Amino acid sequence: MATQRRAALGAVLVPTDFSSGARYAAERAALLPLSAGGKIHLVHVLAREHSRVSGIREEAQRLLEKTAALVTRRALTHGAAAPEVVAELLTGEPHVEIIRRARAVDADLVVIGRKGAGARLTKVIGTTAARVVRMGDLPVLVVCRRATAPYRRPLVGMALDESARRVLRLVRAVCAPDVGTVHAVHAYRVPFQGFVPAGTEDSPTGFHRELKAEAAARFEKLIETIAPGDVRLKPLLRQGDPRLVILDEAERLRADLVALGTHGRSGLAHALLGSVAESVIMAARCDVLVARPVRFTFELP
Repeated sequence: MATQRRAALGAVLVPTDFSSGARYAAERAALLPLSAGGKIHLVHVLAREHSRVSGIREEAQRLLEKTAALVTRRALTHGAAAPEVVAELLTGEPHVEIIRRARAVDADLVVIGRKGAGARLTKVIGTTAARVVRMGDLPVLVVCRRATAPYRRPLVGMALDESARRVLRLVRAVCAPDVGTVHAVHAYRVPFQGFVPAGTEDSPTGFHRELKAEAAARFEKLIETIAPGDVRLKPLLRQGDPRLVILDEAERLRADLVALGTHGRSGLAHALLGSVAESVIMAARCDVLVARPVRFTFELP
């Protein structure tokens, strides 16, 4: 198969509220492969009532500049060229301004910490991060831990539809350029379980075998269609709930990144992320990349 050109990230937007979670996101952005002339847009959104207080604005600007210096330092520490970092103070509702700014700079990716400064210890994902993922129309990388190296062990949760090509292209863009293998897992379900005996994956019934064979054929055909020439796609076919299958495989493979696609076909796509993606974001022990559909239009709240 002919080698496909690897996509490059031209503009990455990183929202920060100066929390530890936001710091993780900024450090991760520093390790992402950028195209020549690529930029990291670092933004902080002030509440309207705070924007009129000069002391608060000055402190926010100081912290933004400090975070920009951190991004540069982290990139140089890992042997990368110092990226161009653009730091901006915005005013308004955080998730709305983040989405607007990402659109304005034509961002290829939004990188955001899973937990922000306002998240209680019992909350897995912060309110702003959840809203950006649910209501935005750009790919989002949700970061949950400190970046120690570029991504090298990606796992793609793959649906057998048009989202597969999109999510694979994005995975190749965010991983280290020399990554040669990408694991792709597809979970198939056996319907009417509890009514029709299905057996197990190791000892399936005839009904189960037919479903597995059909899923395997479709999965193999998809892999052949979308596999790039410079990366080996290693397919993993598993039976069960996609959420549990993806999380289990991520643990087994010690994945440092899980990538998922969403459809966005219904009118609710901007208000509620697919249950599989949302569950994985909340439970994964590694960062999660969500590839959105081709941009659609909706009215910001």
